[in-house]
Amino acid sequence: MDEELPGRLCPYVRRPARAMLPGSPAPERLLRRIGGFFLVRFLTALPDDLADAVSALADPFERAARLVGRLFHGPALRGGWDGEAGRLALALHGFHWSHWRTETVGPYGTFAATTGKVVVRPPWGRGDPARESYTAACGLRRVPRLRRRPCRVDLVFADGSWVALRMNTRADAARLRGALGSWVDG
Repeated sequence: MDEELPGRLCPYVRRPARAMLPGSPAPERLLRRIGGFFLVRFLTALPDDLADAVSALADPFERAARLVGRLFHGPALRGGWDGEAGRLALALHGFHWSHWRTETVGPYGTFAATTGKVVVRPPWGRGDPARESYTAACGLRRVPRLRRRPCRVDLVFADGSWVALRMNTRADAARLRGALGSWVDG
């Protein structure tokens, strides 16, 4: 398959530690980390911008909704960051980290697949073969019935690790599954 399908890492994959991201800067200072706490952000944004203050108060509810989503959708990464699945997830995070210098929730990418192999590229500059990419040998993992989603594609690797991807449409997920070939028991 020569076409690149847009998708992203499943949003229920936990973010890697900042130190694991390729090209990550030094850790933030303590005062800056405290400033990221939702109550501190609320109190500092209250006099200036009411919308930022309300957004800061919504953070705990968004985190709770994310945990509930993880419960219903099941795990999205198995094998840790040292496995082949973790390296694929780190590559996706690394594309975004090196380009925008920000962390993202469920980083986006484009996926091209052939039987037994997937090529992941960053979402910007589509169609440019000279841009950086990550290639991995993988197969399809059978997802348990209660956790199947039409846009979810689970990739299993030779070391037994696996990762879930979320494609933009059902058709993209079906094309990626068709290009990868048959199911592998994982």
